[in-house]
Amino acid sequence: MRTIEESFHRACSMYGIPASTLTDNGSVYTTRMHSAEPGGFERTLALMGVRRKNGSPYHPQTQGKIERWHRTLKKWLAARPLAADLDALNKQLDAFGREYNEERPHRALGRRTPREAYEALGKAGPDPGLAAREQAGRNGEERRGAGREAAGRPVRRRPGAGRVRPVDMTVPAGLHRADGRGCVVRASGGGVRRIVVNIGKENAGRTVERGIERGVVTVVDPATGEVLAEQALDPARGYQRRRPSPGVNDAPRQM
Repeated sequence: MRTIEESFHRACSMYGIPASTLTDNGSVYTTRMHSAEPGGFERTLALMGVRRKNGSPYHPQTQGKIERWHRTLKKWLAARPLAADLDALNKQLDAFGREYNEERPHRALGRRTPREAYEALGKAGPDPGLAAREQAGRNGEERRGAGREAAGRPVRRRPGAGRVRPVDMTVPAGLHRADGRGCVVRASGGGVRRIVVNIGKENAGRTVERGIERGVVTVVDPATGEVLAEQALDPARGYQRRRPSPGVNDAPRQM
């Protein structure tokens, strides 16, 4: 996980902080499959205001673009002499990166190189609101911990703490099927008997992944990573009015 974070920070220093990430469900990227408590990398992303996207388990097609890139890389390496050591392999990888990104034109990009296409587009940035919510949550945890220490009580988290609070609620992501209205209905506890999230009638019957992290409801298409809804939870209401998220850096519907 430390290696992942260091690599991510290096990439940000070179290219800027992105609006979002898209990864598989490796434990170095996310703990969402087995815990309501986010992992270190997830919290780093949230603190930077970077939206996290994860593909559906056992569905590598979501990350189809990078998987196809791996195929091209392997084919390129196989056509060259086997590297004698790690340094030699790294030199080959650097050469491939230059050829792929800066020299070879792509038909899908109008005969431009990936670098030319990348530099021609404006860049979406991180979400300050997400960063502010994460920082507020951390400050709250520190205050509660300091209060317990001052009272002479052990500082520890109760099982399930954080997932049933009505304002700062966190519920692990899970698969749900939208009903005929295009709504995802789920009982969530925490003073809210059920939460109904409207994702649009065009998504009626669609199987989606819904989770709540620090009071923010996110509904994602698990097959593509497309964000269908992302909005602050109103704990006073069971029905959450639809507030579509900006279409920034969402994964395409087809790979």
